[in-house]
Amino acid sequence: MRDARFTPNPDRLLTADEVAAMLYVTKGWVYEQTRRHRMPHVRLGRYVRYRRSAVDSWVEQLEADSIR
Repeated sequence: MRDARFTPNPDRLLTADEVAAMLYVTKGWVYEQTRRHRMPHVRLGRYVRYRRSAVDSWVEQLEADSIR
């Protein structure tokens, strides 16, 4: 049986730790972008999760904006 954390699924919800590892930034930076509503996120009660496909799209948009 494969571990779901390592299965490439663009719709999987990620934790702040996983997003931080994916982007090579700190978890604090992820939470700061979340608080400022700069990063797409989903609030599930007291939990915050990040859809991988939304984070990927967000990064692509940041990259596109930086070369304009």
